[in-house]
Amino acid sequence: MSESVVFARTLSEGAKHTNLKSLRLLEPAWVHLDALQNGVEADLLDLGVAAPVVERLLAGETRPRLIQMDDGLLLILRGINLNLDQDPVDMISLRIWVQGKLIITVRRQPLASIQEVRQQVESGVGPKTAQGVLIHILAALADRVSRYLDGLTERVDALEDSLETSVDLNAVEISDLRRQIASLRRFIAPQRDALFELSRGNARLLDGVEAGQVRDQADHFARYVEDLDLIRERASFVQEGLNHRLQEAQNKRGYALSLIAGLFLPATFITGVFGMNVGGLPGVDSPAGFYWVIGSMFGLSLSILFWFQMRRWW
Repeated sequence: MSESVVFARTLSEGAKHTNLKSLRLLEPAWVHLDALQNGVEADLLDLGVAAPVVERLLAGETRPRLIQMDDGLLLILRGINLNLDQDPVDMISLRIWVQGKLIITVRRQPLASIQEVRQQVESGVGPKTAQGVLIHILAALADRVSRYLDGLTERVDALEDSLETSVDLNAVEISDLRRQIASLRRFIAPQRDALFELSRGNARLLDGVEAGQVRDQADHFARYVEDLDLIRERASFVQEGLNHRLQEAQNKRGYALSLIAGLFLPATFITGVFGMNVGGLPGVDSPAGFYWVIGSMFGLSLSILFWFQMRRWW
């Protein structure tokens, strides 16, 4: 067994196994592999996985979808990224292959949902079938998405409160929130569709109860898409409110500057006239000429100010 095998367990007893070729005969069983480690392709072939399926399991980044084949089904999912120093909306890809009573999961990064189900299996309280493991993984993925959406809802609630109470808003925070919503929806919407398809179309692998449980998880993801749309709409309203507030503040500043310019317009005109170096200007030779000019400037400015107040422009 190569270093690509994160763990390999029989589900009836939760026992650890190191021989993959014999493990596939000890059904039901669960094998979890790291796609970035050496030997993963050989391990998949040892487990009896056909080459075309191996290629799909190890393919680059893909969107969530369901691929049904004659001997099993391939389900590509995404989970919230809870790894240290990682962006949660950079969702981790999880590939699941179910063939008979064997379930194989392939990761590229550690996924908390897998660890949770693994602990249940190892403690003896987890699922005993491959289909049960699949349903538990779906529930764990859905639970973490739900908790993350609760956090996004609290953030948009705080932004709306800030908008209503005239507290300064951070445009960068609003943009980051909208980016996260778009990133989540890009994966959650096709994941919803894949689960609905799984719940409807594979009687060979899922009985009626199991199909109903998958449908329940599909309903959860459908609700998450609706929640994301609502949060996105609320964030857009906050963005519009912020833009309106900024525009209003800019208009007020422009209005104030216009009033100030209007008050100083007479003074500017008078100083411009008396600043001309030409003869014949009145009061140039008078000792009181300076005071007359200053008085005229103040008088005209006060007159304009009074007119502004009469027109209720001030």
